[in-house]
Amino acid sequence: MLENLVDNIAQESAFRHINPATKLILCLGSLVICLVSPSPVVPLISGVVLSIVLIVPARVSPVLYGELLLGPAIFTIISVVVLVFLVGGGDVLWQFNPVPWVNLTITVGSLHEGLLVLCRVFGCSVSLFFIALTTPMTDLFDGMKRIGIPIEIIDLMMIIYRYIFIVYNQAVEIWHAQVMRLGYSRPMEAIRSSAMLCGMLFISSWNAGEDLIHAMDCRCYNGIIPSLEQAEPMQMRSLIPVLLYLAGLSGILLVVITRVVVLS
Repeated sequence: MLENLVDNIAQESAFRHINPATKLILCLGSLVICLVSPSPVVPLISGVVLSIVLIVPARVSPVLYGELLLGPAIFTIISVVVLVFLVGGGDVLWQFNPVPWVNLTITVGSLHEGLLVLCRVFGCSVSLFFIALTTPMTDLFDGMKRIGIPIEIIDLMMIIYRYIFIVYNQAVEIWHAQVMRLGYSRPMEAIRSSAMLCGMLFISSWNAGEDLIHAMDCRCYNGIIPSLEQAEPMQMRSLIPVLLYLAGLSGILLVVITRVVVLS
């Protein structure tokens, strides 16, 4: 399902063997720059550049990449549409009064704010997808161990990450079984099927947790889940392009901030 999709993309990526710390520097650096940018230009440039890097050098399928971006895109567009009508400021570009007590107005300020939010979400989403589509979770957990995060927290994160997709797969299987039996053909049937889905999902998830505990006990679990450390050492040939990219993006940000200060 979704777990196999994301993990397969990360495993087959051309950036798979680059040190996770290098990719985290790129991800977090571009993420911070996109968040602090007062103009939509910087996050838009960051999102486009990282998307091109993911599709061309990293060899991520454009179709799968577009499907992954579709979820945050739909949510963001809906939020931006609402934001455009709520935020004011500047000249009025469009106004509509369907009823006397409702005034729908789009101003220059609201349009700029909506565009800024849209580009920020795009740039930040691409930054997060970059680390998710090029770095398997095992490498990220290994990196957490290297920086000194307690092993108990990492093991808990590993179990939670695994069980997210176990519960998701079980929910999909139960839902498909209900659909084949016309469980959602009528409103009352849909409510009853949804209640049964939640109940069965809780029971099956509980049973899966019990099975995991028994399996770990049979393998002499002592409180630590062993894992293979296979991260490549950090290399300058991959770190230098990352630092140059972040420096260039920071330079564009400084130019934008300077221009905003001068105009204000």
